[in-house]
Amino acid sequence: MSESVGAKLRRLRGERGVSLSELSRRSGIGKGTISELENERRGARLDTLFALTTALEAPLGALLDDAVPVEGASVAAVLLGRWPIEPDLVEVYRATLHDTPQDSSPHATGVEETVTVVRGRVLVGPAGAERELGAGESLRYPGDRPHHFRSLGGPAEVILLMHYPQRTSQEGTV
Repeated sequence: MSESVGAKLRRLRGERGVSLSELSRRSGIGKGTISELENERRGARLDTLFALTTALEAPLGALLDDAVPVEGASVAAVLLGRWPIEPDLVEVYRATLHDTPQDSSPHATGVEETVTVVRGRVLVGPAGAERELGAGESLRYPGDRPHHFRSLGGPAEVILLMHYPQRTSQEGTV
């Protein structure tokens, strides 16, 4: 049986030696919210999980199971798998982007993202340097800077690669 998101978060926080208060301070997520997540009294949104894993210097996949969808305000994603590809750990997601813009906070230092459009048109990339992409086009950019996602003219489907430097992923891989 698979470990829950809450149990994974509690274990990861313990492995990192980070208190609930410290994780709240680092992530900007309230202590009550983190406690409710760890005790499975609340579900987590994609942006919350990213904030927590970034604060713990772990890949997003450290809290997710393959093929289990997770949603944010404008992005729904499914982890397809993760592979060590030197010098990184690469996680692969299939995501659906909606018209609502997704402003993403910086991830851990050295994290990069690659977006490949499967269907539709999107505007993606670092804040102030976004690019419009259509089906079959890709963009790799620094994920450790503020960045944006948005579909243009209806939902769009993308493949998202998260490239985590090995130092970030060493203890966070599940």
